[in-house]
Amino acid sequence: MHRPDAPTLAQASAGMNTDAEPSAKLESEQIQLLLDALPALISYVDKDERYGTVNQAYERWFGEDRRSLAGRPVREIIGDAAYAAVKPRIDAVLLGKPQDFESLLVYRRGGKRHVRIQYIPHLGASGDVRGFFTLVSDIGEQKRAEEARRLLADATALLDPVLDRDTSYRRVAELAVTSVADWCSVHTLDPDGTLCARVIAHADPAKAELVSRLAQRSRIPPEPETPLHEVLHGGPGRLLSDIPDSLFTGVARDTEHLAALRALGCRSAVIVPIHGEECVLAALTLASAESGRAFTAADLAFAEELAQCIQVALQRMRLYDLARDAEAEARRRFLAEQEARRAAERAAQRMAGLQRITAALADALTCDAVAQVVVDQGVAAAGAYAGSIVVTAGDKLECLEAVGYEPAAIERFREMTAEDGLPLTDPLRTRAPVWLRSRKECSARYPDFAASALTATTASLCCLPLLVQERPIGVLGLSFAEPHPFDHEEQEFLVAMSRQCAQALERARLHEERAAIIERERRVALENARLYREAHEADRRKDEFIAMLSHELRNPLAPITTGLELLQMNTSERGDRDDSQILATLERQVKTIVRLVDDLLDVSRITRGKIELKRERLDVSSVVQTAVDSVRPLLAQRRHELILSVDPGIFVHGDRVRLEQIVVNLLNNAIKYTNPGGRVSLSCAESGGDAWIRVTDTGVGISAELLPRVFEPFMQARRTLDRSQGGLGVGLTLVKRLAELHGGRVEAVSAGPGEGTAISVWLPLAGASAESSAAPVTEIPRSGTSALRVLLVDDNVDAAEGLRRILQLHGHTVSMAHDGPAALETARASKPELVLLDIGLPGMDGYEVVRRLRAEPELRRSYIAAVSGYGQDQDRRRSREAGFDAHLTKPVATAQLLALVAEAAPRG
Repeated sequence: MHRPDAPTLAQASAGMNTDAEPSAKLESEQIQLLLDALPALISYVDKDERYGTVNQAYERWFGEDRRSLAGRPVREIIGDAAYAAVKPRIDAVLLGKPQDFESLLVYRRGGKRHVRIQYIPHLGASGDVRGFFTLVSDIGEQKRAEEARRLLADATALLDPVLDRDTSYRRVAELAVTSVADWCSVHTLDPDGTLCARVIAHADPAKAELVSRLAQRSRIPPEPETPLHEVLHGGPGRLLSDIPDSLFTGVARDTEHLAALRALGCRSAVIVPIHGEECVLAALTLASAESGRAFTAADLAFAEELAQCIQVALQRMRLYDLARDAEAEARRRFLAEQEARRAAERAAQRMAGLQRITAALADALTCDAVAQVVVDQGVAAAGAYAGSIVVTAGDKLECLEAVGYEPAAIERFREMTAEDGLPLTDPLRTRAPVWLRSRKECSARYPDFAASALTATTASLCCLPLLVQERPIGVLGLSFAEPHPFDHEEQEFLVAMSRQCAQALERARLHEERAAIIERERRVALENARLYREAHEADRRKDEFIAMLSHELRNPLAPITTGLELLQMNTSERGDRDDSQILATLERQVKTIVRLVDDLLDVSRITRGKIELKRERLDVSSVVQTAVDSVRPLLAQRRHELILSVDPGIFVHGDRVRLEQIVVNLLNNAIKYTNPGGRVSLSCAESGGDAWIRVTDTGVGISAELLPRVFEPFMQARRTLDRSQGGLGVGLTLVKRLAELHGGRVEAVSAGPGEGTAISVWLPLAGASAESSAAPVTEIPRSGTSALRVLLVDDNVDAAEGLRRILQLHGHTVSMAHDGPAALETARASKPELVLLDIGLPGMDGYEVVRRLRAEPELRRSYIAAVSGYGQDQDRRRSREAGFDAHLTKPVATAQLLALVAEAAPRG
């Protein structure tokens, strides 16, 4: 509805007021009809910015009945974006200032339009502004024509003949989306008919990426079923004023792809061909989307004109390329002729150099001579100032010859490895030459080498592998004072020289190897003869050792067997017999067997490095005294005189048990090899920073032949069948090995058979210390220990029975079991305080038994000791890990057993 005080457009146009005559009113209606026929927007707006009356064009622009617009705010009708653009102009006209301006406005319903706007103030009788008249004209076509002309001019300027086709397409597409289209593309056909999107540009870069991805997914068949195919196959340009949905359906792969294509909102497009001389080169597509613009025949004509510009530019480009190629070809031919002459001269010089090198190599019979020829003559032939040859030597590289380098540089690279990552080492791994044409290239590939080792004289270098049947044997390196291109011909020459060098080195190596083989065969023959003699001697010694071992074991077994038979006789058969003497004999012979086994085991342990020394500061006199006490029975038996000369206060840092073993073995050896009634002397004194222990005897002596080997295992002089001395020939071996473990040495001296022997041991002296030299002595309890409940577990019934009797004699309560399950049942019933458990049990071994015993709550505090025939360090460690408190090695002496009982008693 019109506001009462608002004049109609016709009245305003006729200069009449609301009180005019009826004839004037009729005339104003005719003017209104005329204004409604005009395409421009014509309206009256009051000072409150509300529409009074509007012409018919408002209905066409905004899609609403013009009568519904009266009284509504301008902002509501044109939208916030357009209102924000014209608000300053409205403010100005309401101040009485006419406005005439152009602007690109985005209307709420009218879309984006280029418009020219005129605001004319409506003045009242008193001169106040009562509102304003508006005249809005759509100048979009005019702007598009201007933009098209400008685009054509800009495109012509952008299409430089030096550009390639894709760059030209891209420049035109990017220019088009700034003015005449929302997006632009250029398509070509591959030889198989597949459509290829060469360029896609969009006013919005994010959407350009989306369009590109969708183009790659589109299913466009080779046949011309789309307007784009029709144009590319020679058809005329196509105008698609309103793109049908069926076009999207034809190219979409799936529903998701179809939805994405529809989301682009492509509403209109023109497709025109870009012609070459004989065919269509490409198709140019201009499309509208966000702008909502519908292309017309004028747009098609513009697109064809733009395609013509591209076509002309491409022709210029082709002509430019032809001219440039012709000029380049002429220059290439000229340079090629010059290079051919220079190459011929270089080839002749290089061939002469190769011939000189070949002639010189023919006389080089050693690797050193070959290296000298190649380096001396190869450096000159290649035009280098320095060169070197390195050859493989196992895992390393050795410099065989070098010339032209500073001595420090030669020494630095005297030895290398293939993993050093140097120009000289890489050809060994890759079997390919290394060409470093400048210092810059060297720095880029080998920065560490260039920073630390590249001399100021070197501007370029090459390193060539020396290959024999593709097997690298070394590297030839050459250094140049100027940057070097290393063209194809020079590379061929240098590779040929490296092949010559490799063949000559291999020939010299084979010559040297043949000479070495002859010498080696001679040495092998001599070595085989020696090995045969040693094998024969080792076989003889093995047989002799087996005989000795048999004899030494049978000797103690004979009195043991006799003693057992005597003990088994009844009273009437025994007569007057002293059992204590028999038992002493049995004990002595059993100790002999144990000592033989221990000696053999000690030699084995030392040989395998399994002996661990428990060092302490010791007075040698205390060690000697203990050793002498242990051999006194044997001295008495052999009726020998013992002479001692031991200086007090001589300290060493060693293992007491092992040092006593050294002295005991020296004394035993002297006693055994001295006839009854002889003399054995033992002395100890300081000598040159060592403790010197010397044992001499008046015995059988040692022959000069045997003396150098007296410390070897199982070495003995030939014995008579009575073998009165006994032993296995390992005592002196133990002495030597134990002394060396302590950092000492041994020596044997004899004037010959019948002249006696002197064996000396030197041990390093210990530093001064206030510590006592005497080790604390732990007294083994033999009685007085409180009675314990003991469980014996051993599948050897006799062994278990013997231990049971000993324990019962000392007042302990003993239960027995002979396998794992029985041991578990007995332990649960008797609740033992001490368990003596054999490891090698049938069915369930001792390790499993001890684990199960430890799982019993009532037996966790029991003292459990392993009793086994295995007593090496790894056996003791394994028993500890399984849960044993101690480890005893069979046979178990009574003193050991009672000491274990005393240790277990506090837990009971």
